[in-house]
Amino acid sequence: MKKEKLKTILNKHYSKDGVKSVLCGRMKPSYEVMLKLNEENKIPFTAWKDIKSYVTESITNNDTKAKV
Repeated sequence: MKKEKLKTILNKHYSKDGVKSVLCGRMKPSYEVMLKLNEENKIPFTAWKDIKSYVTESITNNDTKAKV
């Protein structure tokens, strides 16, 4: 998932500063928000252990798939 798309999704639940805190890993979404994000956007619960790596890996994986 691209970082910009994730920002847009998180903006529905958090303020601008809250989104920044979540994306840098300082703050994690509550269980209720994680559940909504999983149901509506298919963001796995395990992504929140290290959200920066999740974003980086999904961008890398998508680029690799596109080149094949």
